[in-house]
Parts: sequence; structure tokens; C-alpha cells
Amino acid sequence: MILPIVKPGKEGLNEAGKYRPVSLINIGEILENLLIDKINHHLHSKRLLNESQCGFLPQKSTVDASMAVKGFAETHLLQRNVLIMTSLDVKGAFDAALWPAILNKLRNLHCPRKLYNLSMSYFSDRVAILCVNTYRKERKVTKGCL
Repeated sequence: MILPIVKPGKEGLNEAGKYRPVSLINIGEILENLLIDKINHHLHSKRLLNESQCGFLPQKSTVDASMAVKGFAETHLLQRNVLIMTSLDVKGAFDAALWPAILNKLRNLHCPRKLYNLSMSYFSDRVAILCVNTYRKERKVTKGCL
């Protein structure tokens, strides 16, 4: 079940973005955290992650990525090289992550069978329920990240 909480400073707006959806199912969050920990353990133990990845890893952040770009740019600018950079900020990318693509990636990374099956089961027959006062809306969930 999802309970929408109004974000601070957005009380007067009439748009969906003013709400922070809060899941009331703690058991689901526990399962998500266990899945994430097990998947991360597999990826790290088999050295399957790109060493340049900074996001969604312990002890790394977008600041680390920014500093790496800064160092790269400074080096080439000091050598008077031409430097062209493109940056993307994809809003809600993980909310749109397609489950078949995630499962396919886990399979390609030779994820342990039990962990793959648990992930597949987790993605099966998911329903989100939104309750506001007396209003209740159920919707089948087919995408989004853990």
C-alpha cells in the first residue's frame, strides 16, 4: 500500500510531483534490501561492475564521478587539447526500469539460479495500492527498480 505524503514547500501545488509516495509494506522493503545485498555481493565477488561506476555503490557517489571528470578535463586542458563533454540527467530512470531487462541482465551476469528465481518471483504479480482518505486505487506494477 502506498500513502502519499506532501513534500515540504509543495503544499499549494496541484500536481502528482508534490507527493512523496511512502510504502507501508516493510516486509517488501526487507526483501528488497536482501535481494540488493545478494545481487551486489555476486557482482562484487565476480568483479562484474565497471570500475568507473560511482552511483549506487557503497562509499561512492556522484561527487566521485564529478571529480573524475574534473581531473580528466584538467589534464587535457593543460595539454591544450580540445575537450567536448556531454552529460545526461535522466529523471526517473530507475522508476522506468523494465523488469524483463533486469532479469535478462541478471541472467547474462550468471546470477545464481536461486537469486534469479527469487528476483523473478519478486517481480511477478505486483500491485500498488494508493489510498487517500476514502479513495482507493489499485494498479498492476510492471516496472521500476528495487
